[in-house]
Amino acid sequence: MAMATACQCGLPLDGGGTKSRSFPIVHALPGIRSYTDLGVEASMLPAAARSRHCCMPKPRSSTARPTQCANASAAAQGAVLATADSEEHPAVEATLATLGWPALCEFVAKFASTTLGRQAVQHLTLPQEQAEVEALVKETAAVDKLETEYAVELDFGGTSTSQASGALKRASRGGMLVGAQLQAVASTLVGATRLQRSVMGAFKAADGTGDYDLFSALTERIRDMHSHSQIVKNISACVSEDGDIRDSASDEVRQSRGKLRAIENRLKAILKGHSGEVSEMSGRLCVVLPASQQGPPKGILLGTSPGGGAFFIEPPSAVPLNNELAAARGEAAAAEENVMWQLTGQVIDNLADMQAALAIVIWLDVVTARARYGRWIGGTLPTFVPVPLVGKASAKARKGSKVAERQSAGADGQEEEYSIRLKQLRHPLLLGRHLQEQDRNRQQMRRGQHGAQLRRLSNRKQSTQLQSQNGTATARKENREDTAVLANGPVAIDTCVRPETRAVIITGPNTGGKTAALKAFGLAVLMARAGLAVPADTPVQIPAYSAVLADIGDEQSLSANLSTFSGHLRRIQAVRAASDSRSLVLLDEVGTGTEPVEGSALGVALLETLVKGGRGGAGFTMATTHHSSLTSLKFENDAFENASVEFDEQKLAPTYRLLWGVPGRSNALNIAAGLGLDASLVQAARDSLGTGQAAVDSTIMELEGLKRNVTADNGAVQQLQHQMATLRRKLVSSRQDVAQSQASLQLRKAEAITKAVQATRQRLVPIIEQQAKEASARKQEAQKAQEVEQHKKLVSQGWRPAVGSTVYVPRLGASLKVVKAPSSPAEDAMLVVQKGFMQVSVSMNEIQKRKPK
Repeated sequence: MAMATACQCGLPLDGGGTKSRSFPIVHALPGIRSYTDLGVEASMLPAAARSRHCCMPKPRSSTARPTQCANASAAAQGAVLATADSEEHPAVEATLATLGWPALCEFVAKFASTTLGRQAVQHLTLPQEQAEVEALVKETAAVDKLETEYAVELDFGGTSTSQASGALKRASRGGMLVGAQLQAVASTLVGATRLQRSVMGAFKAADGTGDYDLFSALTERIRDMHSHSQIVKNISACVSEDGDIRDSASDEVRQSRGKLRAIENRLKAILKGHSGEVSEMSGRLCVVLPASQQGPPKGILLGTSPGGGAFFIEPPSAVPLNNELAAARGEAAAAEENVMWQLTGQVIDNLADMQAALAIVIWLDVVTARARYGRWIGGTLPTFVPVPLVGKASAKARKGSKVAERQSAGADGQEEEYSIRLKQLRHPLLLGRHLQEQDRNRQQMRRGQHGAQLRRLSNRKQSTQLQSQNGTATARKENREDTAVLANGPVAIDTCVRPETRAVIITGPNTGGKTAALKAFGLAVLMARAGLAVPADTPVQIPAYSAVLADIGDEQSLSANLSTFSGHLRRIQAVRAASDSRSLVLLDEVGTGTEPVEGSALGVALLETLVKGGRGGAGFTMATTHHSSLTSLKFENDAFENASVEFDEQKLAPTYRLLWGVPGRSNALNIAAGLGLDASLVQAARDSLGTGQAAVDSTIMELEGLKRNVTADNGAVQQLQHQMATLRRKLVSSRQDVAQSQASLQLRKAEAITKAVQATRQRLVPIIEQQAKEASARKQEAQKAQEVEQHKKLVSQGWRPAVGSTVYVPRLGASLKVVKAPSSPAEDAMLVVQKGFMQVSVSMNEIQKRKPK
């Protein structure tokens, strides 16, 4: 029977059958190319960790959960998925290397706590869909708030993910787990449970707040995780922390080890009766004797020392016990294996849950590393907008949305509407190196090396200035620009682009920071797609580009017969083959490496093609060039915008800042004059350019000045707005304080009144109670007097109690039965009453007809 080659969902099965343990799917973790990289079977994952692709074979364990096709949303799960048959385009991979993405991932990996977490962070994947990217950002925001505002530190200590992964992979193949592997599985379960409790505790604390929904990005993944505490207890009871089987693991282990120790003691006692030191060779106890010319002494020669200077001799009397020792060791090993097999069986029976727990630990480690890296760089988590529409059909939509957006922005009192907003963006790699250097400096200063550190800083600053001002022609341009990290970190730049702009052309002199700006922007977009914070001021807004493609650098190759121009063309062809209307394209030195007129024409054609979008086009293009003719595109097409790198002519050095809306100009002649070149030569060069070029340079200079003034004015306006916002907040806070003070005063008054009432009540209650008692006593006395008068009246009217009737005797406090009537009608006549067996004589004056109420 032929093996099935496709799953019910239509995806091909790897290897053509279900016995394969390598799947054409990627685990829901950034940077993991297959489930087997983690020892995680696809079928063993919880529903929250599966998405889009199934092709999942059944687990070997009969008690494991059955699998099914899972098509859950990758965005909802925060997953980053890719298929093996949809590998990244070579141009995308080349772009990542060109921009320094691997180096940035290394910075992030330093904040991972586990081995597999670091490996995953070193290969952070980049989702293409906006929903998936937003899910990653939500995860990062949740962990950041968890650790900063809820004081929950996610602790990954003691979790050996690498060893646990190998153990679970071995168990999935039916292999026995040794003590160290079992201990690694147990520690992973304990660590996963600890993390689960930390997150769920904060989730409960956030109930009723705005953070409740944010934390759901984490709780949806870990809520249903099984801790298997009983299996952890079983492993801990049988395996020590060093991975050794305990004597108490089973009766067989205890008995076999006891027998083993007894034999060893008897054998050592026999060997101590022989000359020489007791040792062991090939698993048999023996004595070590010095070598002699007569040869080895009587006994079995087990071996000699490496130099031949000693013999390992087993005396004849030790042979039987050594044989018993070997058998006892075999029994002990068999007993230990029985224990390990029993524990391995428990792991296999719950393999799905354990693999899911391992995956959750690694995933949470990756998210935590992203959050901690973001705090380290002081970054801002981005928000995403759809990539603006491209093409003729969308022109009307863009125009309408543009008007609506500006009206909305004006109504809200916000600044201009941008599709890309990256203010005060710092180059991520340069910032990382600067922060690392700061960390090292702090450590050295703590060790008392403050003086040496200051000298190093001074030397580095001088070296940076020399390299930035006097870069040699042999040094690579991007490396020259990277040296512009001053003592206070990389220079921040603003990259703010309106939705209608499809391409930005950056011009300016060499070593001015054009390539560094290009790379910083590209890395910022990649960081946002990976769920990382971006080193820029709040808020950060970026379109959800599906890919970043770049042609940066010089790729000459004499062996491949490639010139600079040919290298650029080859990379541009690769970029266009992978780009579309949702791609970000970065081009460095467009049109260089060939004759200027033709190079400029080729650059214009290329940029005009890219802004059209579609296959081979781009959603947004940022390009650098030395061809001033490319800057005229802005005046022919609204989709283009100009920018330039600022140059300080007094210091003859670049400032590494971007000036938007202003084309760059050549400063070669000004630099030459400033460096002392013969004035006649400089003037001759100016004359050869003609008045037209001089007028252009003069106009650009005026624009630069105006731009600086506008920037300064905007800065002043922003400062005033900030001051107004601060005053507004203080006013609101003052009003709240006044309201709180008034409320507090009213509360204190109410409390004082309540206390006074309570004190008065406490004083009055005893008086009132005493008066009530006295009134009650007077009432009772009056009632008694009234009853006495009524009784006297009855007696005077001739009333006499009959035998058998009941009368009340006050002095006895009881109602008694009359057994003898009075002998005369006189008021003091005597009668006899009885209660029980007791009879008492009383006069008529001592009785009442009935008991008073």
